[in-house]
Amino acid sequence: MGTVEPPVATDLLDVEGLEPGTSLLLTGSAMSGKHELVLALLAAGSKDRHGSVFVTTRKDAVASERDFERLTGGSGTDFAVVDCVTRSAGFDRPTETPGRVYVSDPGDLTGIGIGVTTFLRQFYREGTSARLGVHSVSTMLMYADLRRVFRLLHVLTARIDAADSIGVFALDDSVDSHEQSVLRQPFDGVVELRETDEGRELRCRGVDAGPRSWTPVSLR
Repeated sequence: MGTVEPPVATDLLDVEGLEPGTSLLLTGSAMSGKHELVLALLAAGSKDRHGSVFVTTRKDAVASERDFERLTGGSGTDFAVVDCVTRSAGFDRPTETPGRVYVSDPGDLTGIGIGVTTFLRQFYREGTSARLGVHSVSTMLMYADLRRVFRLLHVLTARIDAADSIGVFALDDSVDSHEQSVLRQPFDGVVELRETDEGRELRCRGVDAGPRSWTPVSLR
């Protein structure tokens, strides 16, 4: 008998069935596929005419747009990026577009908050619901203290609630347990992703969005 392919994560997670305004924390190791899953959940929403706002702390806006376009097969015109990478790498004059906001580095939490709020309001004024993806909270913690990062998460999850959006925020599980317990507080539920010898597995806690026990999953 052939090997049975595990279900795709975006099919296994019932994000569409979540209450508008829900924010999820996606946890897992640095190589467990969180970046791919955050973008895949945004892309899945795009197919249902949702806009997407992506905060990127590890890939620049151009690379993020390319990844999103590969997932959607489209132009990504409803994909807005808050880029925390380009200016911190030393590029003083990045190419500005209506769908890009550049901040100085992942510790520029005020700039990140303003960029996200601007894009969410823009989509809201256009009558388009939007999803927010953040990759990754862990990088922000390398630049800013826990209290400031928590305050930003509290603000962003409140914005998501007010705009009837859906949010997915990635956090490496290497963050110490005290910081994790603090950072989980603004979220409605947690999606955990892990890599095993047999492949990736996923489970949900605190929200009815997917399996409660570890379940094999594919990111394709």
